[in-house]
Amino acid sequence: MTDLNTLTKLALNDMLTKPLNASALKKTAKADLVAMVQAQPPKLTAMEKRVLVAYADAGIDCNGAETVDAMLADNMTWGDVPEIAQRTGLTQKQVQGVIASLSTKGLLVITDEGVNGEGPVQQVLADNGIRVAFDLMAEGVEAKTAPKARKPRVLEDRVMLEPGKPEDVKATKAGSKRHLLAEALAKGATIEELMAVTSWNKDTVSSALRTDMGALGLGVERKGGKYFLLLPKGVKRIPSRDADTTRADALVAACK
Repeated sequence: MTDLNTLTKLALNDMLTKPLNASALKKTAKADLVAMVQAQPPKLTAMEKRVLVAYADAGIDCNGAETVDAMLADNMTWGDVPEIAQRTGLTQKQVQGVIASLSTKGLLVITDEGVNGEGPVQQVLADNGIRVAFDLMAEGVEAKTAPKARKPRVLEDRVMLEPGKPEDVKATKAGSKRHLLAEALAKGATIEELMAVTSWNKDTVSSALRTDMGALGLGVERKGGKYFLLLPKGVKRIPSRDADTTRADALVAACK
């Protein structure tokens, strides 16, 4: 136990959940202050909390003791570095550092003696470590944290491809993949919708927005998460042709 006589008021209050003012400190007997400090829950880092819970989880898996009293009566909260690393998702080096810290706080006992007939083990939760671990589990702390959800990438609105001149526009065959892509863009579509229309994968669609539309003299704009077709000035619709229509006739029809 730290000698309270050597502590400043600031350091003493840092050990208490509810700090005392100067007057209260003077009126509190040393024995009472010692009891107050000893009763404070230890301050733990996020990794220390996870490791404590991992030892408690290991004990529950071993003997089924799911309450504090049951675990204190038959302490099987033992484990080794590889197992705790697996349960927490931490590296073994990180676990070793946390074990050293928890042992100095009196929550974990490092031993090479067998426990309850088991073979030699490395660490066992102390009684207070069991109490703290169950409190943490009641608060919802888990040994392995869920990965953080990645924020969806938001693409800025911009013109990806400027349309060419009217004379650069080429008619595309009706019903072709290029034509289906252009028609979908004319209405506005997401990448996923364009993939469904063309049966192409994402990379092919992304490439076609520039190469295929560029080859037809058309432009593409991204706005609000969707992609839109840009027609050259004077071109009112997508030029398309069939077996009975010439390219020239298709371009004339698109400008009417």
